[in-house]
Amino acid sequence: MSFWIILVISLITGLAYLQRRALGDCQLERPIILGPIIGLILGDVQTGVSVGASLELVFMGAQAVGGSVPSNVAIGSALGVTVAINSGTGLEGAMAVAVPVAVVASTFEMFAKTVCSFTVHIADNYALNDNYGGICLMTHVGNLVHFLAYFIPTFLALYFGADYVTALMDAIPSNVMSGITAVGNLLPALGFGLLLNNLSTKEFFPYFFIGFALAAYIPAFGVMGIAFIGIAYVCIYALKSNENNEEEEF
Repeated sequence: MSFWIILVISLITGLAYLQRRALGDCQLERPIILGPIIGLILGDVQTGVSVGASLELVFMGAQAVGGSVPSNVAIGSALGVTVAINSGTGLEGAMAVAVPVAVVASTFEMFAKTVCSFTVHIADNYALNDNYGGICLMTHVGNLVHFLAYFIPTFLALYFGADYVTALMDAIPSNVMSGITAVGNLLPALGFGLLLNNLSTKEFFPYFFIGFALAAYIPAFGVMGIAFIGIAYVCIYALKSNENNEEEEF
């Protein structure tokens, strides 16, 4: 890859996360979004879409709740898709790179949060003195630190390690790659399990099994059909909740 392509991919990875702090988290750092974009840059959109969608299943449960620091989805996805396209190993190569890289790269975000803890105290002092410009400055400093925590590791990994990672993928024996493929097939189930562990409630959990049954035994419904049913239920639930709240007020 050329220097400019590496720079663009690194910038996109950093900006994809930065939108969480500036635009209200549009989920642009998710693999299903980053994958096709990086595939477009590298000239292989089909692989970017397929690998990004598969990695989305793996990292579906990796959500930042409160001050938690989950696996670094953006860096893992960027490097995974890049290696998958450059090495020609597809999903197997992406899995071998994305999962461990995402875990290790979470330390960079932890470092950024640690640095920003000091800027928060400085911002508190500015607030006591009614210095609104200083508060804004500390906010932008925090955003810059988080951007660099994504940009720098991605750039260095692609600039110095992309060729080595590609060579490593080519050197992996076929039986080891088969094992990676098998593990990769299990990881989507793990991602769903992590997601359900965070979202499951006694009130809504039965609807998960209803959706699963529709998908498994009535294929004609398809994903869109199940999604429409889910949207309809959410609307009914919201309307009933509003009616109950109005009755309680009176």
